[in-house]
Amino acid sequence: MKNFKTQLLLLCGAVLCSGSLFAQSDGDLPPNAVAGKCYAKCLIPDQYETVTEQILLKEAGSRIEVVPAVYETANEQLLVKEG
Repeated sequence: MKNFKTQLLLLCGAVLCSGSLFAQSDGDLPPNAVAGKCYAKCLIPDQYETVTEQILLKEAGSRIEVVPAVYETANEQLLVKEG
C-alpha cells in the first residue's frame, strides 16, 4: 500500500510538471494569432546609453561655531596730568 501511494504521488507530480510545460509553449505566438498564417519573432538588442549627471548627496547647511575669546596682557602708558 505504501509503495502504491509513492507511485501515485510521483505520477501526479509528473502530470503537473508536464502540464505546465505545455502551457508555456503558447508564449511565442501573438495574442491574436490566426491559424494558417506565419509569424516571425524579431529580437532587437537592448540599447544602453551612458549619462553623466550630478546628484545631490547632502544639501547645503549652516552651523554655528563658537570660537573662544583670545586675551593678551598689554602695558600702556596714559598721561594723567600735564605738568
